[in-house]
Amino acid sequence: MRVSVVESLVLEAIRRVSGYVRENEAEFIERVREKSELQQEAAVRESRKKLSKAKRRREEISGLIKKLYEAYATGKIPENHFSELLTGYDTEQKTLDGEIERLQAEIDRYNTDSVRADKFIELVKRHTEFNEFSASLLNEFVEKIIVHEATKVNGVREQEVEIYLNFIGKFDLPEQEEQPEETPVRKSKKKRRHEMTEEQRAALRERDKVRYARKVAAKKAAKEAQRAAILKGTAYEIRPQEAGAAHAAI
Repeated sequence: MRVSVVESLVLEAIRRVSGYVRENEAEFIERVREKSELQQEAAVRESRKKLSKAKRRREEISGLIKKLYEAYATGKIPENHFSELLTGYDTEQKTLDGEIERLQAEIDRYNTDSVRADKFIELVKRHTEFNEFSASLLNEFVEKIIVHEATKVNGVREQEVEIYLNFIGKFDLPEQEEQPEETPVRKSKKKRRHEMTEEQRAALRERDKVRYARKVAAKKAAKEAQRAAILKGTAYEIRPQEAGAAHAAI
């Protein structure tokens, strides 16, 4: 793939996401945080499990080393066996120390992900336009680019390019809602956002917030219904009065 093609794709990705951020800031923040929570839920759980296991093993090794010294001091094991076992324990302990440090760093990083959306918004606001590709734009906005191997589908060459932006990763823009077909006259009168007054744009942003809030509420309700169905008939079954109390507490 030619460099100019990749540069064009990167510039278009930055332009589209930045435009979405400017027009739908509140929705953008909600989408990034929601996506982050879904990714973290499984990742953090797994990292904490590994961290706990590594810490337990390290404590076990400390106990084994202590017993090893005691056995050597009382003459229960020869010096060559003592040295060999001690070297093995020491190597494993150092490996575990590195693993514990890495896992703790991952968990700490997950705990700060909630500010990623705000950082990207600040980055977007520092730029007024994105007319041409530049090295500084690439460094500021792009975390990494993955160019997949080209394939042929029905005789047509296709090649996927994944663009990960700083702070927010691979961000998928929401699909545009389908608009009813309009007559040519009506369509020609429809204003674009940049042609509207600030009051009109504010009204559209408020409408987008309401629509997104409805989607989030519907998704949460569906999750609660699914959880209630799973727990039905068990000791943990959620009864109507309990659900009402939970909502009141929230």
